[in-house]
Amino acid sequence: MELVRLADWFINPSYFNDSATLRKARLLVRSSLLTSLFSISYVWLSIFFHYNKGLYFTAFNVIGYFVLPVLVRTNLSLRLLTNIYPTLGAITVLVLTWFSGGMWSAIYPWIIAIPVLALLVAGKTPAIYWSIFSFACMVGYGILEINHFPFPVEYDVELRPVWFLFIVPGLLLIIMVVSITFESTLQRAMLDVESQKKTIESQSNELSKLLEEKDQIIRILAHDLKNPLNNITMLSKLLEKENPTHESMEIVHMIGKASNNANVLVKHVLEMATLDYRYENVKLLPIEFPSVLQDVVQSFKNASEKKGIAIHTDEFNEYCVVLANLTYLRLVLENLISNALKFSPPGKPIKVSIALTENVQVRVRDYGPGISVDEEGLLFKKFSRLSARPTANEDSSGLGLSLVKRYMELMNGRVWFERPEDGGAVFAIELAKA
Repeated sequence: MELVRLADWFINPSYFNDSATLRKARLLVRSSLLTSLFSISYVWLSIFFHYNKGLYFTAFNVIGYFVLPVLVRTNLSLRLLTNIYPTLGAITVLVLTWFSGGMWSAIYPWIIAIPVLALLVAGKTPAIYWSIFSFACMVGYGILEINHFPFPVEYDVELRPVWFLFIVPGLLLIIMVVSITFESTLQRAMLDVESQKKTIESQSNELSKLLEEKDQIIRILAHDLKNPLNNITMLSKLLEKENPTHESMEIVHMIGKASNNANVLVKHVLEMATLDYRYENVKLLPIEFPSVLQDVVQSFKNASEKKGIAIHTDEFNEYCVVLANLTYLRLVLENLISNALKFSPPGKPIKVSIALTENVQVRVRDYGPGISVDEEGLLFKKFSRLSARPTANEDSSGLGLSLVKRYMELMNGRVWFERPEDGGAVFAIELAKA
C-alpha cells in the first residue's frame, strides 16, 4: 500500500479525474521506477567489465527513468512521456550494442525489448512504430556485419562468457518485471471497473424505481383530475344557459376555457404515460395519405377562420400510400397543424406540403416567431416551454411535440425541425411508402 501511495505521489492530480488516464500514468510511473532500479545493477556490471560507455549510458538510464515519473506530475503531455520511456531504452541499447561488437554483442537481443516496453506503456500504435524502428536497426546491424564492418569492442573480451551470462538473461527479467507491473495495474483496473459497474447497476435500479413511482403518481393524479374537470366544464355550460349578466358570462366563459385547457393537459399527460410503457411494434397498415391530410386540415377550418389564417395544401395528384397507424397519423398531423395555428399571427398563412423521396415527407410551415437556436434542443422534450408564446393566448402544455416524436417512433418514422431563411418554422415528418 505504501508503494502504491509513493507511485501516486508522482502523478498529476488532474489525472485522477479520469480512470483510463490514471491507469496509464500509474503504469508509466511504476515501470519507470522499476526500470531505474534495475538499471543500477548494470551500472555495477559496466564497472566490473571495464565498459566505460556502459557505465555512462546505464547511469543515463538510471537518471532518465527516475526523472520521468517526476515529469508525470507536471502538465507535460502523458502521450509524450509514455513515448520517452522506450526512447531512453532505445538510445542506451543501440549505442551500447554498437560499442560492444554489434550483432555479436550480448546487448543486441535487447533491441527486442524496445517495442515490447512501448506496447506495455505507450500503447498499440506507438508499439507498431517502435517495432518497425527496432526491426530496421536489427537488420541494419546484420547488413553491417555481412559487410565486415569493424564494430568496436570496448569491454573486457576475456570476460565474454560472463558478459553473456549476466546481460542476456537480464532481457527476460526486465520484460517480466514490467509485464507483472502491467498485469497488476490491469487487475486493479478490472476491480475498479467491476466496482463501478455494481454501483451504476444499483443506482440504475434505484432510479428506475423512482421513475416508475413518479409515473404512477402522474397517472393517478391525471386520471383522478378528469372527473372534477369534466364536472367544472359541465357546470360552466349549465351556467351559460341561465342567461347571466355580461360580466358573469365572461367569468363563466373563462372558467369553461380553463377547465377545457386543463382537460387537454390531463389527456396529454395520460397519453404520454401510456406511450412511455409501449415498446411493442404498432400494427402498420397502408393508408392513402392525401385524403387523411385533407380531412385533418378541414377539421381546423373553424379555428383557422377565427384567426384569419388560411391553411394551404399543395395540389397532390400522385399515388401516395404510407405505412402507418391511422390514429397516430391523425394525432401527429393534428398536433403539427394545431401548433402552427397557435404560433401564427392573425392573417399569416400556413403551408402544408408533401414530397415523395424514397419515403413520404410532409412539411408544416408557419410564419410565426420561429424557434431560437438556443432552444432547438428542447423541442421534442416533455413539458418544454419555449420563449415563443401562442399569439392568441391559446393553451400550450409543452407535451405536443414530445407526443409527435413518440407517435412517429412507434410508426418507424421520424420528425424534425427546419429553420426557414425568411423566418417562421417548419416541422417535417417522414414515413415509409406502402
